[in-house]
Amino acid sequence: MSESGVFAFELGDELATRCGNTLTGVFVPGSRIALSAYRHVTHSSRDAPTETAGQDPVLIYMTQESTLFDEPVLRSVLAEANATFATLQQLGSRATRAEYVNISRAYRSIVRSCLEKLEQAKKSPEVQTDEARLQRLSDAIVVFYAAECLWHLFEILYIQSNQLVVSQLLDWARFHSPQAEDRATDLLLMGEEASESDDYWSIVRSLIMLGEIDITRALLSQNRKAGQTSFKAAEQILKSMPVYQEGYALQKFHSQWEFWHVDTERKIQSGLFATEPELEQLLQLVAGDNEQWDDGIKEAQDFFEYLPGYLLFTKPTCKPFELKIAAANWLNRWCLLQPEKKQCAMNRMVSQLMDHDLKIFIYDAQKLNDTHWFSTHLIDLIHHCGQLKSYFDQNNIDLPALRHSMIYEYGSYLMTSHNMWQLGIDYLDCCKQEGQAAIELLLPRITLRSERQATKLINLARQRGLTSVEREICKVLSKRSYDNERYGNALEWAIRSKDVLLVTAVADFILKHYSKTGCMLCPDTIANVGGRMFASPRLVFLSKYFEFYEFYRNRDFLSASELLVNLLESKITPDYFWPSLLIDSMPLLESKDPKIFAKETVAILHHIETDLVPIIERNVSKYGKHHSETVFKDYRVENVDEILNLLRLACARNLARALIIENTMPVV
Repeated sequence: MSESGVFAFELGDELATRCGNTLTGVFVPGSRIALSAYRHVTHSSRDAPTETAGQDPVLIYMTQESTLFDEPVLRSVLAEANATFATLQQLGSRATRAEYVNISRAYRSIVRSCLEKLEQAKKSPEVQTDEARLQRLSDAIVVFYAAECLWHLFEILYIQSNQLVVSQLLDWARFHSPQAEDRATDLLLMGEEASESDDYWSIVRSLIMLGEIDITRALLSQNRKAGQTSFKAAEQILKSMPVYQEGYALQKFHSQWEFWHVDTERKIQSGLFATEPELEQLLQLVAGDNEQWDDGIKEAQDFFEYLPGYLLFTKPTCKPFELKIAAANWLNRWCLLQPEKKQCAMNRMVSQLMDHDLKIFIYDAQKLNDTHWFSTHLIDLIHHCGQLKSYFDQNNIDLPALRHSMIYEYGSYLMTSHNMWQLGIDYLDCCKQEGQAAIELLLPRITLRSERQATKLINLARQRGLTSVEREICKVLSKRSYDNERYGNALEWAIRSKDVLLVTAVADFILKHYSKTGCMLCPDTIANVGGRMFASPRLVFLSKYFEFYEFYRNRDFLSASELLVNLLESKITPDYFWPSLLIDSMPLLESKDPKIFAKETVAILHHIETDLVPIIERNVSKYGKHHSETVFKDYRVENVDEILNLLRLACARNLARALIIENTMPVV
């Protein structure tokens, strides 16, 4: 890493090293950058090749951002969040507050489930032996733990809109600091022996600072000294502590709580607990003694860990606007008592939420290494619930535009992923014209792994009226099938693409293959073309020639003759197929029972002289008489001059027979 704090890297190949490791890069589709060596050029540089030009190959390196969602365990988060996102779009801006709270909890439930899966995956043997993957899972746990913690706090303060927040903050703190509660469970299982444990009192202190009154009472009741007066008095204090219930009169609650608080302080000052120093310190915490709470702050990992517990014992009816002042004072105490600790991003963002500084909070939320998953879904929820509209208006923030921008970026990111493009479409659909344009650009770039996937893409494009995308996908599939020698599929996809040049190319290949080998490729596909033949004149010719081919095979010579003459007159016969088409007429011309009438025979002779002979002459003048490149590629032809003479002779014979039959008067 360089002194400026920016990561430096090099390509390492010979050309890059010779150029002083100066690089050039170009953005390419799929959120990638193509890097290559580059010799720095300025306005004063001489425009001439270097001495080593051409000695080393120019290597191009494709780089792509690695994200947490490359891990298969995390992809379920995207799918489940996508379903919740779709539900929220259906609710719109007219849902009740309770419905928005349920949506918020659904998002948090997804993250919690993901954290459990990550913890399980982290313990698996294959991950333990793979350091790189273990590190990725550890990073993911940190990111999604922070996302759930911040979302939970945001839900309490801004979505639920509670008048009093202490009880919700206690639940929030307990979930994100579970170590003390987990250890307390072990101690409870030990019974009376728990009080002999070295960490007994430290765990009880932590539980009190987290506001876990019931668990603390259970642990104290198991103490071997639980029968003593001091422990009984402590139990009575904790048991009688007033807890605010919704709907209770605030004035009455304040009176009861003040009486309880004063009574607790009086008992502590009377020396009732002097014989049990640990118990006395515990009750001093309950009474809100600043000295004891300062000792607790020194042990906290995060500044907010014990803040809800402190509010429970000092200001149990704290309102959201009062939390701002209390949190600021608590953060100052934490910074003074732990000056060596730097405030991490999560602590900073928790402080921003409690300080109602949402503008900076949203800015920092976008820095989380989750490809904007957290910030995008949170902003979308804020936009729909509408409770913070006045805040954004006062701070000159265009919330709809911000939401639109974040959903667009997030959807575009998903569309560039091979595994998550289907989810990205749902997000881009919310972005109206820009989203439609992005889908039109990104959909054709998705790697097609199967025809089933291609069919799904085509259906998505058709639903959105993206005809150009549908045709582009069909063209790709046609070319891929052609390369894999699946010519029936190639023709079918080419027809669906409605690309005249592509359809013509595939039809040309089938006709040329037939003229060389006598084998008709993909007969089932050609037989079922039907009215779609008009996609290309060459396809019309192929379909009609195949129809002639089938008549001939079925010995329906009269129908075959009529169709052959129509093909000769149609003016859509490709130059390379004239020999094959005219040679096909020879058996019909040589038939003793004429199948082609005199007029049609004259027409065939005319085509021989005016169409076939000029083609042969041009071919001879271009390649020479005995060159391998000749217009006669038909499998039935060896000698050009001989076949021409045979065609003329067959026409003459058939013309003679036809004239005799047509001009013979029937016997009366």
